[in-house]
Amino acid sequence: MDRCPFVYPIGMTGLFLLWLGLTVGAQAGAPLSLDVRVFRGATEVTGDTTVTVFPAGSRTNGRPAPLAGGERKLALPAGQYDIQLLQQSEGKVGSIAWTTLRLLADYPGEQQRHLEVLNFEKGWGALQIRQDGPRETGPVRWTTRLLRKGGGEVARGVGGEGYQVIVAPAGTYDVEITQANGTTSTLPGLEVRENLTYVRTFPVTR
Repeated sequence: MDRCPFVYPIGMTGLFLLWLGLTVGAQAGAPLSLDVRVFRGATEVTGDTTVTVFPAGSRTNGRPAPLAGGERKLALPAGQYDIQLLQQSEGKVGSIAWTTLRLLADYPGEQQRHLEVLNFEKGWGALQIRQDGPRETGPVRWTTRLLRKGGGEVARGVGGEGYQVIVAPAGTYDVEITQANGTTSTLPGLEVRENLTYVRTFPVTR
């Protein structure tokens, strides 16, 4: 049976807020990996975009996130951060954008690695698709497609280390997962929300 047990960001229930406070407090000094991928609409521009991370509410003491394995990565303590995106084209600054109050915490199942998918275009969001259980390493052997309710394809997943990311306009869609042996399964009715990255997982196929 298809399921998606991990979903976050999530509505902040009392229990979640309690867990979050304990997590951030306990791990204030423990480094977590903030992994950032940047898109303009459906086109990835991570390699052409300088990503600088600032303490929330500050515009000083920013730290650049270096490019590593197709992501901009930076080790940081748990907390809230503002992120500046600066895209360059032919050596010239093309676009500058900010996203604020991004929460970095040791979310369940992320194993101290948190992915933020950011988009220069308004109205877009992302899904990070992973298998249940221990996080995979390296490229995955399965693929994903984002489908409208009528079955039309909206987008295809882009590979990452142990996951695929799907970028699309905000809306509700189905996700089709195809294993290396050709078998398929579906995660129905998944919501893509503007300016957010939701994690969805699916059962391991034996």
